[in-house]
Amino acid sequence: MITNKNNNFISFVDFPKQYVALLEQAVVAVLKSEKVKKYQINFIMVSNQEIKKLNIKYRKVRRITDVISFLVVPELFIGDIYISKNRAQKQAKKYGNTWQQELSYLAIHGVLHLCGYTDYDVENKTKMFDKQDKIFKCLFSRG
Repeated sequence: MITNKNNNFISFVDFPKQYVALLEQAVVAVLKSEKVKKYQINFIMVSNQEIKKLNIKYRKVRRITDVISFLVVPELFIGDIYISKNRAQKQAKKYGNTWQQELSYLAIHGVLHLCGYTDYDVENKTKMFDKQDKIFKCLFSRG
């Protein structure tokens, strides 16, 4: 968990400890790009079954997603982001990423949702994924 003088923090529940530093770097990159100065974000790793229950309860959709984000207190930028462990592992293999890279990609995606980006239509999805891919490539470019 990182905390600084502004009482900003990012926490990771049930994530591999060795991945946390890079995940924090990914999250801070998004927050800087979006000029978010004060924040409190909790990342929670859950099963497919748990994320499906969250989708049913809060989004009224009966399916498993890889990530779901909740901006709990918008004026203070306090949010919770749930990531499906099973889905992230499966997608890492599918897209040729390491699990750590896939978790970073999903963390970036989740924070962009907190920032107001959506992926429910082609135009907004394109805008969101362009930003998401740019941040991801900055973190994982080989050079």
